[in-house]
Amino acid sequence: MPNKSIWAYILKIAILAFCVSWLVYFMFKNEVPTDVGDGIMHYFYSQASWEQPGLFLHHWGKPFFILLSSSFSQFGFNGLVIFNIVVFAATTLIGYKILQKFEVIVLIQVLFPLLLLIPHDISDTILGGLTEPLFNLAAIASVYFLIDKKYVWFAIFVSFMPFMRSEGQLPVVLAFALLIFAKNYKSIPFLFLGFILYSIIGAFVYHDFWWYFTKSAYSMDNTIYGKGTWDHYLISYKNYLGNPSVYILIMGIPAMVILAFKKRWKDVQLEWAFYTYGIFIGVVVLHSYFWATGQNGSMGLTRIATQGVPIFVLLHLYYLSRFKVFNYIIAKILFGIFSLLLVISLVKTKIYPTKPLAMDTEILKAARFLKPFKGKGNRIFYHYPLFAFEYGDNPFLAKSQCVFHVFGNLEDELNDLIKSGDFIIWDSHFCPMEANLPKVKIEKQTELVKIKEFISAEQVEDSFGVVEGVAIYQYNPSSKN
Repeated sequence: MPNKSIWAYILKIAILAFCVSWLVYFMFKNEVPTDVGDGIMHYFYSQASWEQPGLFLHHWGKPFFILLSSSFSQFGFNGLVIFNIVVFAATTLIGYKILQKFEVIVLIQVLFPLLLLIPHDISDTILGGLTEPLFNLAAIASVYFLIDKKYVWFAIFVSFMPFMRSEGQLPVVLAFALLIFAKNYKSIPFLFLGFILYSIIGAFVYHDFWWYFTKSAYSMDNTIYGKGTWDHYLISYKNYLGNPSVYILIMGIPAMVILAFKKRWKDVQLEWAFYTYGIFIGVVVLHSYFWATGQNGSMGLTRIATQGVPIFVLLHLYYLSRFKVFNYIIAKILFGIFSLLLVISLVKTKIYPTKPLAMDTEILKAARFLKPFKGKGNRIFYHYPLFAFEYGDNPFLAKSQCVFHVFGNLEDELNDLIKSGDFIIWDSHFCPMEANLPKVKIEKQTELVKIKEFISAEQVEDSFGVVEGVAIYQYNPSSKN
């Protein structure tokens, strides 16, 4: 008869297989990507990098993410999603390995991947082709080496995190403090390995060693999305943590305090706790500040707060395991029931498959309307990423018909850039905010002929008093008054 360790291994793999299958199922069932903006843009940059090598240094696209994901993206958007699913699986396996190191019971271990998929922000980032999952993989891998006191590898992993997410600068600062505290000075230079390598490459490509700072896509005075409340991220915890993880924290935080009160410092794992709390709390606090003050181009996106969630949840699962009460048979039964409830919740989810919102539906209609013009030479200037995605074009490929564009002086661009017969796709969301093209500006140009309009079913008005929707204009110089 197989021993307990084999049954434990089978259970862990079975739960991971369920989670991966769940993600793959909804990857195919989703009608549109879970993020029709940033997710699609990351896909475009990743896919086009093989033709346009300069994109491997695209700051907003996240260079290290593009480097690792680009081969997957050649197989289409689902290829990029598969990359993120592999990243999620690797994150889970490292989490298992960390908990196994501390002999945590298997019924606590299997909670880890289930807890991560419950909050829709985390599953959205995986299914949406976003960069947060890779950041979290690097975070948990660095924790693994930190626990093992392999400080050089810890520093190396951390050094590349700023090139996965801009928030990756925070782990560098925290790791620097940890290495100072540990008096492991010889590992500190490795914290700058990623920056030095990318800076040298940038010096050849951009002729600028400091390109990471000078070409940053983020500006503190960027307030185009407005501002929100200071408590936005706190009251939105369900999006990125979920109630089940909060239950673990409600038990895990007091467990940590008791361990500290009893001076069981080995069980407290101070380095792991400092690093984990620093990342998770730091991200939430920083983005609360950005959103409340309207700085750094913040949109108040709660998925940003998923950065650090896996190691934060893992830490508190570990804390629970330090008490014998959680190893009693009744506790094991309760953990088993809890896991079963999480599985049922995922199976019965109503969040997926993702369907297009009202505005997305009109963008899809506009793309389908123009498909007969595909390959006929008429360029299409647009800013809503879902348009080119549905049209079947990547704007960063050399032969692309679609042009992802931020408009300047529209009158000057007509004929100089936009030629007779070209199209402009105006939408009420991205065009006024990001593309510098409110509807009143486009309607002043009489040579831009509206050939089709799609009004959103929601009939809401944007900040300019225009009903939400999409309009297709074609440049016809002869119609100018």
